[in-house]
Amino acid sequence: MVTQTATSEKASAKYVFNRKAGRSIIEHRPIFSPDGQSIVVVVEDLARVYNIQTGDCVRTLQTEGSVGHLVGVQFTEDDGYNLYGCSEHGYVTTWTWEQGAVLREIKLSLPHNLKIISFNIVDNNECFIIAVRPDKSLHLGTYSVKDGILLYEYTGIECFYYGIISVALGWCNGDRYAAFTVGTRKLFIQNLSQPHLYSIISNHNRLRIMAVAAHQKDSTVAITDAIGRVTILRGNLYDSKSIAREVMHWHFLPPLAVCFSVQGNYLLTGGMEKVLVKWTLGSLATKTNEKSFIPRLPGIVRFITASSSHIAVTLSNNSIVIASPQLVVSRTILECGGTSPHVRFLASTLVWDRSRAALLLPGRTGHLQLYSTSSDTVLCNVDITQMNSLPAERLNLIPLETEVTCTAMSADGSWLVTSEYRNDGVLYPEEKLKFWASQQNTATPFKLNTCVNLSHGGCNVVALALNNKGEFCVSSGTDQKFRIWKRNTSSQDNRNKITWTCLTACYYSSGISHFLSNSVLNQYKGNKTPITDDSELPYMKKCCGTNDILTKIVNIHKENNLVLNNDEDRDDEFSMGSVAISQDGSLIAAWFGCKLTLWDTHLCNLRTTLSHPALRPRGVHVQFGNNDAAHYLVCTTEGCLAVWSLLSLTMKWIVPLNTTCLVADPCSNKMAVLTTNNDVFVFTPHSSVPILNLKNLIDYRSGVFRHCVFGACSGDDVRLYMMRNDSEIYCLEPEKSQEQLEVISQRNQPRSKFSVLVAEQQLYDVRAATTAGTEQLNREQLGNNAISQFLSGAPHMVPPVSLLCPLFLQHISGYEETEQIEEEVMEVDPQSSDDEDLPSKYTPKAIQMWAPNYEGVKEKRLMNILETPLLDDESIAIVFGE
Repeated sequence: MVTQTATSEKASAKYVFNRKAGRSIIEHRPIFSPDGQSIVVVVEDLARVYNIQTGDCVRTLQTEGSVGHLVGVQFTEDDGYNLYGCSEHGYVTTWTWEQGAVLREIKLSLPHNLKIISFNIVDNNECFIIAVRPDKSLHLGTYSVKDGILLYEYTGIECFYYGIISVALGWCNGDRYAAFTVGTRKLFIQNLSQPHLYSIISNHNRLRIMAVAAHQKDSTVAITDAIGRVTILRGNLYDSKSIAREVMHWHFLPPLAVCFSVQGNYLLTGGMEKVLVKWTLGSLATKTNEKSFIPRLPGIVRFITASSSHIAVTLSNNSIVIASPQLVVSRTILECGGTSPHVRFLASTLVWDRSRAALLLPGRTGHLQLYSTSSDTVLCNVDITQMNSLPAERLNLIPLETEVTCTAMSADGSWLVTSEYRNDGVLYPEEKLKFWASQQNTATPFKLNTCVNLSHGGCNVVALALNNKGEFCVSSGTDQKFRIWKRNTSSQDNRNKITWTCLTACYYSSGISHFLSNSVLNQYKGNKTPITDDSELPYMKKCCGTNDILTKIVNIHKENNLVLNNDEDRDDEFSMGSVAISQDGSLIAAWFGCKLTLWDTHLCNLRTTLSHPALRPRGVHVQFGNNDAAHYLVCTTEGCLAVWSLLSLTMKWIVPLNTTCLVADPCSNKMAVLTTNNDVFVFTPHSSVPILNLKNLIDYRSGVFRHCVFGACSGDDVRLYMMRNDSEIYCLEPEKSQEQLEVISQRNQPRSKFSVLVAEQQLYDVRAATTAGTEQLNREQLGNNAISQFLSGAPHMVPPVSLLCPLFLQHISGYEETEQIEEEVMEVDPQSSDDEDLPSKYTPKAIQMWAPNYEGVKEKRLMNILETPLLDDESIAIVFGE
């Protein structure tokens, strides 16, 4: 029989480090399956297949070897039995669609140091690829998907890669052609069967072309430009002078995606307005240029794909919206991530919701995502700011919106606190603090309870802390103050009403220096009209190289520096850092520059200040220990990690470390710290020797871990979730042990109901019965429980030792109080005639073999006292001299 191996109280020796979520599903255009019931999405080095009706990932198509990231997948037009995919290193993989097995994997005969950026299937034997050279010039060629040899190389077109690429294949004069643009004002048309036949079409309004789409049957191409116009080109595409143009204009900002319907009677466009537009083309004379819309999409439109029954819209918030041809949204495929550049710059916190076993992490603008680690799905998007998105302008393509800056949750998951902030440098800063009550078994997991406008006078909140039960909260801001908020219950209309109010504001300095140092909070805000003349906008006509704004918007899901930091000037001497609340809720720790201060929670006064030369120039994080380490205070700066003892107010130990995050486990005494080299140290404040030490989990050049949080784990094992600034979620968890044969006698208690029916030893003899009185107690286990209970409380909150000794000794010795059970006397019917034949149904009371005779002992002692003389004869003679 195979059963689960008994778990040990000690931590597992082996840990695994995996990425849980945050993979980008919007890097490349998705495609529909031939039957239209599934959609294939490229996710790094594999292809995911999602069901259209449910939105669930039904299977994953993987490659046989390490081929690198895929740049595209496609079906052939002749048959849909095989799926072709190409990686950036030139490996073409062919899958059978029905079974998902790898049919063939070949390497294209590419020149050296080329990276493929575009892949399109021509037919069952050929594929058209575009690769970029080290000097940013493009290589165009047609290769065989059977053996990978080069069929045609197109050298007539010379262009460079600027970060934007849009390719479409169509038909013209009976031959296949490729139409593509690289974000300039030119459209390139290349005949695939005749390399010498090509054309370069310049946009008639001399503006940059952003996207291109080709009609599947006719010689027609649709392009979008930087001013928002959609132009349809018809005719002989190899002769730019004989092309007919039809211009349609609705978009105010550059459209980034365009697509024809399957039959070619409709055109779909979308872009930075977050609106999908469906155009009726001129072939339907009665409905020419008729438009339909899907407004208020949650992100910028990146790609559009159409089938005969559905439309897939890829958005910048790392999601894909599935809609019907009538523009009715039916399903959304959502993945973690998709945060705005400002959120990635602020790097808001990561929270573990223990009541739902889920992570609460940053989402799209003004939202938080609730991600389930067990089902690997995004449960819902929580609208925190509850505001509409600001529309972009031609002068400001990326508007500065109100974002969630800080998040904190109580240990029991009952309350959530969030802060939001917006400061454009012109209007008065918008700043709010919101308290949310948790709700179970409802569509909305959190309900807004209290909203405090300008909680810190318009200054940004930099840290939040809640006690374990969610009874009070501490918020610190750039106004060099921290405020204490308390939950109050009042009776109103025969109902209990819960609200949060501010008890006081605590500050270490004068508390007014931020108003003197930053003019944004004092200057007059009226009579400021921005410049609205957009006649000369450089991004519309030419590419500005590495600082091109349109290139950054196309790759906005990877940008971190599109928004300037308009926060207040930082004064390192008294600038606020992190805050923390002790486990018993009696102390508050707060950073003021390089000074670590301790405050009384109830009296709201300063108790002491901790300082050390190594803590300069300013502190960053602070956390109280928990359980048996509650009398320790752990703090970090940009260059060290230090532990203070609250009993002696001295530094216990300090280590030099470039930290990025410090987190404490509320259910144990463990803590974790992350470094700039992506090193992870799990430790207890008792010792500077870490429990777990893992170096360079991933290359820090690809991203640095900014936040981490402890997850639920059994025993002394550690489960740590980490997040980079691009919202990628990683998990460090114990390695799953394989199932082994187990002797049930090694366990103290059965682990399942079925195991009760299984004998400890599967032999053919029977074990002799033993009485319950001879069963020995597991005193070691009882002693460990007693010690853990004894050390769980804070030292200054523990009762006197004289009161604890009896209970402590009883736990160690295994003493248990036995309840006296009254014996039931059975009544016997004297008239029954069968009493003599029936056996006795009751057990007689056991005879007590020995009982102490206290009265006899007492009488015996009294007689000894009476018989023994008070003074003997020798003593009398000595005293009286006789």
